[in-house]
Amino acid sequence: MNNMSANQEEIDMMLTQMGADVTSLHGIISFIRFNLDQTELFYVYNINAKNQYFLQMVKPYPAAAGVFSKSKAVVQYIKNDIRQFRNASNSNVFQEFIAVNQNLYDSIQSIKDVFMTYNVPKDKMLEIKEKAGEISAVLDEIKSTSSVL
Repeated sequence: MNNMSANQEEIDMMLTQMGADVTSLHGIISFIRFNLDQTELFYVYNINAKNQYFLQMVKPYPAAAGVFSKSKAVVQYIKNDIRQFRNASNSNVFQEFIAVNQNLYDSIQSIKDVFMTYNVPKDKMLEIKEKAGEISAVLDEIKSTSSVL
C-alpha cells in the first residue's frame, strides 16, 4: 500500500465515522455522501501527484472547496461544512439559498460558454460585470445589517 492510498483510507475512515457513505476508486478518488434531514451533501476528492487533496462539493450545488496538503484538513473542512449546513437549514430561506447557489453556478458556466464561443461586445461584458457587482453589494449589505445564525 502506498502512502497516498493509506492517507485516503484514513480520510475515508474518519468520514465514515462521521456518518458518511464513502466510495473510493483505485486509491485516487473518493465520493462522500452525507444525508442531513432533507439535504444531501455530496463531495468528491482526489489525491494528485503532489500528494495534495483537491476537494469539491457536488451537491446540493457544485462548489470547489480547495486544495489541501494534509488529510486532516480535508476532514476538518467537511466537518465545518456539515455544521454550517445543519445550522443554515434552520433558516426559512434555506431552499432559496440552495436554488440561488445552483443558479449562480449555472450562470458562471453560461458566462464561460458564451465568452468562449462568441465575440462578446465590451458593453455586454461590462453589463455582466455590473450585475455581478450588484450581487456583491447586496451580500455586503446583508452582512452589515443582518443577525448571525
